[in-house]
Amino acid sequence: MQQQQRERARANALGGLACSLVAYALTVPYVVSTWDRPNRAAMLVALCAVLAEIVVISLLPVRLAFKTPLRANLVAGLWSVSCLALVAFNASLDGGLDSPLAPLAFVPVVFASLVYGTVLVTVVGIAGVACAAAIGVFDADARWTETFVFAGSLAVIAATCVWQTTAARRRREELAQASRTDPLTGCLNRRGFAEHFERVSAAAKRSGSRFALIEFDVDDFKRVNDVYGHDTGDRLLVQLVRRMRTVVRTSDPIGRLGGDEFMVLAEGADREGAERLAQRIRDVIAPQVISIGMAVYPDDGETFDELYRAADRGVYREKQEHHGAAPGASPRARGRSSGD
Repeated sequence: MQQQQRERARANALGGLACSLVAYALTVPYVVSTWDRPNRAAMLVALCAVLAEIVVISLLPVRLAFKTPLRANLVAGLWSVSCLALVAFNASLDGGLDSPLAPLAFVPVVFASLVYGTVLVTVVGIAGVACAAAIGVFDADARWTETFVFAGSLAVIAATCVWQTTAARRRREELAQASRTDPLTGCLNRRGFAEHFERVSAAAKRSGSRFALIEFDVDDFKRVNDVYGHDTGDRLLVQLVRRMRTVVRTSDPIGRLGGDEFMVLAEGADREGAERLAQRIRDVIAPQVISIGMAVYPDDGETFDELYRAADRGVYREKQEHHGAAPGASPRARGRSSGD
């Protein structure tokens, strides 16, 4: 995952470098064709310095420049600010607000909104407004109204970019939440629960701590659906989850892994703690009959599948006992042990 994030950050950086390279390469013919005007040598030197910066950043090793999100943001932020500084420098030497180079100040701000996060877009936007103001201030022939309009236009673009970036981030968060949540009960779905399990198990492996999986499903739930209808069955599940939340810690997620199959991950719980929590769940859900099984990390396994199978066997034994049949191996557990 971290490697993917670093690669994505590097790809974004290379995209920004390519965009900037095209934008600033377009200024070279302009500088050369107007060589008879003042300050052309200084402008060309500034362009060459930025082109050299592009080469250096593009050759930086991924682990060095993009090892952490903070470092990647620093590289991107410094690059964007240096681009804006180049625009301000060259436009000021080329006549200020009348220079065709001045509108290039919009390029880093717009690109930032497509790639960076809200904070970095805000920083680049502020730097862009400062760049526009600097061009106007150093333009001896510009009136304050011209500077105000130019800087104000860039401020509007920057604010729009910040707003759009924030809205896009919220949409991504909502989609990510929806993809990991059961729409009926609000619990984690199988994918979301498995991802939470991976985080908890990794932390437990580092610290040597324990946690428990407590699985339960509703006895005769199919009969509820058949006799009273699926709407009634759905309302029953929602009510059971509401009751269960009153005895489960908010930090311990509840997952809906199937139709009437639920699981709780209790961090720090040993077998005795898991049994106590299971009893509280029974009490709060009563008089509805449920079958419960549990598994403790690492006693009953270390992977999600191992612990799931162990808890599922307990569910099946209880279900058989409730129906007066001899306990046996769970068909679901057998299916998972064969390679699920």
